[in-house]
Amino acid sequence: MRKSSLKENLPPVIAKAEQALKKAVRKVIIEHKQTGDPLVVWRDGKIVHIPASRLRVR
Repeated sequence: MRKSSLKENLPPVIAKAEQALKKAVRKVIIEHKQTGDPLVVWRDGKIVHIPASRLRVR
């Protein structure tokens, strides 16, 4: 099954939740970039600090 067809079959509430989550993540990235604070994420079982200078806003 193609990825696009999976999204088409999602219930509206799931699609709205995904959209809200993406919006919230974008806002956090922008805030960290503006303040210069590193963004802390979980990657491959470890805590990783991403410097604000390496953050990209999409």
